[in-house]
Amino acid sequence: MNRAGTTERSSAPHAEADAVVPAAPEVVNVPDPAPIPAIAVRALRKSFGTTEVLHEVDLTVQPGTVVALLGPSGCGKTTLLRSIAGLERPAAGEVTLAGRTVSGPSDFVPPERRQVGMVFQDWALFPHLSVAQNVAYGLPRAERKGRRVDDVLDMVGLAGLGDRLPSTLSGGQQQRVALARALAPRPKVLLLDEPFSNLDTSLRTRVRSEVHQLLAELGITTVFVTHDQEEAFVLGDEVAVMRAGRIVQQARPAELYARPVAAWVATFVGDANLVDGAVTGDGAATVLGRVPLDGAAETDRVQVLLRPEELRLDPLRPQPGVSQVRATVELREYYGHDTVYLVRPDGGDVLRVRAGSAPRFARGDRVAVRYVGPPAVAFAVDTG
Repeated sequence: MNRAGTTERSSAPHAEADAVVPAAPEVVNVPDPAPIPAIAVRALRKSFGTTEVLHEVDLTVQPGTVVALLGPSGCGKTTLLRSIAGLERPAAGEVTLAGRTVSGPSDFVPPERRQVGMVFQDWALFPHLSVAQNVAYGLPRAERKGRRVDDVLDMVGLAGLGDRLPSTLSGGQQQRVALARALAPRPKVLLLDEPFSNLDTSLRTRVRSEVHQLLAELGITTVFVTHDQEEAFVLGDEVAVMRAGRIVQQARPAELYARPVAAWVATFVGDANLVDGAVTGDGAATVLGRVPLDGAAETDRVQVLLRPEELRLDPLRPQPGVSQVRATVELREYYGHDTVYLVRPDGGDVLRVRAGSAPRFARGDRVAVRYVGPPAVAFAVDTG
C-alpha cells in the first residue's frame, strides 16, 4: 500500500499474459459421402439368341425412391426388370443391390437370395391356394403360420379375406394379393411389371392411387415397368425412358417433360409440337414468330419444342400495329378438365393447343395463335 493508502499494482508480467494462445483449428466442410444406390446397373447386356435386347444399359435407383421404367412395347423394360431380380442372367455388365454385386462377370446370386420382391404382369397367383396360402408361399416355413400373413394382408387392405380363393376376388383385390405376396418376405427392393395393365380404366386409377400411397408409407425402393406416360409421371420419383434396349434419359418427371434430351423423348412423354426454326441469336424464327431458346443451339436449323399448354389462342381481331399469327381451328377435343384444339397457322402445319375447360372456339373459327411459354428446348436437325 502506498502513502495515499492505495494499493499498487505489480508491474511484474503475469506468465499467463505471455502464453501463446493456439490458433483455432480451421474448419473444413467435408461433403457428406454420396449414398450407396439401392440398385445400380452398369453396362448391362442381354441377348436372346442372336437378338440383343439390352445394349449397355445404365440405371441408378437411390434408397427409398420409386423409379418408373417407361418405354414402348419390346424396348427391353421387362428384361431389365427380370435381370435385376435374377430371373435372367445378363451376358455382360453388372447389377449391384445396396453395394453388393448380384450379377457380374464372376458373380451371380440366385433370385431367392437377393431380397427382391416381384409382382408380375398377370399377378401369377396360384388358383388352388387360398389368399393366405398365396401370400405365405414365399415365406420361410416357420413364418407361414405366424402373424406376418395377417399383417401384410391388413397392410394392403385385405384383412379377413385370407380364406378366400383368388377366383372369388375382384381384379383389384387379386392385384393386391400379388403385392402382399411380394411384400411378405420384407424385401429390400420391390419390382413391378405392368402391375395395373389387367385392370379397367376406373379401377386402374383407384388401385394405382392406393398402391402409390402404400409405397410412400413403406418407403421401399421400387422399380416398376409401364408404357403409360401418365402412370410413370404419377408414381415415379424419377422416370427412366427406354428405347430399343437403351435408357436414353433418366430424370424427375418435371425435368423430363421440360427438358427432354431428344425429339423422340419429347413426343413420347407427352403432347409435343415440333416446329421448324432458324436460329437467330438466342432465339429461333418459327411459323409463330421468334421463340426464345433455352441454351445455345448446335446448328442453325432446329426443331423447337412447344408444348400445347404453352400456346394461346385469341379471337382474331385485327389490331393496328400488332402482328398476329393467323390460324384456323380444324378440330376441337373436349376432355372436361381441359380442351385441346388442332389449329393450322396460315401456311404452316397443324399444332395442338391446350386451353381451359370451357370451350371458346369451334371448328372453322379463325383465331390468333402465339407462344407464351418459357425459353424453349430445341433439337438439331440433321442436314446430312
